[in-house]
Amino acid sequence: MHIGINAQLLSFSQNYRNGGISRYIRYLLIELAKRPGQQHQYTIFVNGQDVVERLCEVIDKNPAGSLNTGDGREGQTTQTQITYVPVSWPESKPLSRVVWEQLKLPSLLREKHIDVFHSPANVLPEMLPRHCAGVVTLHDLAFLRFPQVLTRSKRVYHRTFTMRSLQHATMIIANSNSTKQDAIDLVGIPANRIQTVYPCIDERFSNVVHDEDIQTFRQTQGLTEGYLLYLGTLEPRKNITTLIEAYAQLRTIYRREEKLVLAGGRGWLYDSIFERVQKLGLEAEVIFPGFVSDAQQTMWYRAASVFVYPSLYEGFGIPVAEALACGVPVVTSNVSSLPEAGANLALTVDPHDKEAMAVAIRKALTDESVRERCRIMAISVAQQFSAQRMVEQTIAAYEQAAALHASQHCTPSVSLIK
Repeated sequence: MHIGINAQLLSFSQNYRNGGISRYIRYLLIELAKRPGQQHQYTIFVNGQDVVERLCEVIDKNPAGSLNTGDGREGQTTQTQITYVPVSWPESKPLSRVVWEQLKLPSLLREKHIDVFHSPANVLPEMLPRHCAGVVTLHDLAFLRFPQVLTRSKRVYHRTFTMRSLQHATMIIANSNSTKQDAIDLVGIPANRIQTVYPCIDERFSNVVHDEDIQTFRQTQGLTEGYLLYLGTLEPRKNITTLIEAYAQLRTIYRREEKLVLAGGRGWLYDSIFERVQKLGLEAEVIFPGFVSDAQQTMWYRAASVFVYPSLYEGFGIPVAEALACGVPVVTSNVSSLPEAGANLALTVDPHDKEAMAVAIRKALTDESVRERCRIMAISVAQQFSAQRMVEQTIAAYEQAAALHASQHCTPSVSLIK
């Protein structure tokens, strides 16, 4: 079976573009490349030859076999079943990507005889070839649940392209049971067309970090008393203003001295975050380190006293699972998918209740039984959200989509090699 994957949103930029969806695509492609004796053939569409080269560096493979770069040049890869097709568009001009996906990509799928096409980021080409099954990964339905926290352009894009993709897809991969239920309730998708596949956690979060390294990191950052960490995009849906208010109560009522670190790139509509810090007089206590690179993430998690993620809505909430895999106590919201990401370990609260949030953070800081349980169970969280499990379930979704598409169109069955 020939499977195409649209990896145009895979980015190695050290900014918000290298966020959740980009990492989901990266881990998917890396794990596919690791698998010996590929069952299927893959064609991966990426944004430029430099992305191909960076991806191959990450995979750390010895060159062998032919890589078709899509422009007549030859590259090298050990996986002859995987072909990377670089198609460049400026990251600063997403409209160029949308035009390419909708107008040029369908003809490439016909030309390359793709049997199953996977879009890992919500949207399929409108004119998908008739012979091709469409699989789309749905990351969330925030544009329906919380339209007010998105810019107008994002709302229009998702209501136009995401909705039609969900309705036309042969199979939908939902990143949580919560997202699956949203697709059923809000879009009317039949349950048998949706498979839940949890995203994975990078293996580096399970690496051993010594106490002296943690202390050195804290001293370097000027955080010797410990700190509360939020790591994610700065945007309204993340509910950071309520976290700041809960933090203010933690300091005034419970006399805690830890700083609050709000790490992550600036997304959109973030001015209220900085205004709230200033209004509460917390400029010296709240730290904004900006975007945190992949290389720095593990240490930021490991050195944190508590990780706090009070989002109003998440398709999955991967930072919650990452922090737990590092053995760090977590306080998160009791809504949408966040209890799933919390793996029965995170303390969950009403995201609108700043008093309850402050109490939960204090418990995570002071209750040694909570802290010890998180340390002991870290490895089980990493196993639950492993790349191997994610890819096995994703391949199963491809095979199911091919069989369903064949039955719907009364065409000869695609051979599924077992």
